[in-house]
Amino acid sequence: MTTIETPIGNVPKSGQDVHLVRWIHTADGWTSETLLCTYLACTAEAWIVDSRGERIALPRDEWSQFAF
Repeated sequence: MTTIETPIGNVPKSGQDVHLVRWIHTADGWTSETLLCTYLACTAEAWIVDSRGERIALPRDEWSQFAF
């Protein structure tokens, strides 16, 4: 995996806590899923985060930063 050192859009600093959100279409309509995690890095395709001690890659086309 190649990480990108130059920010893509509006990305947080490595080690910063972030709140990500994605929208899921269900039989009853739309629902959101949110994730509180620690930002590690990103690629053009994915957010690389730590969630509960596990390093995971979340697709950038599905997940966005949640704004309060």
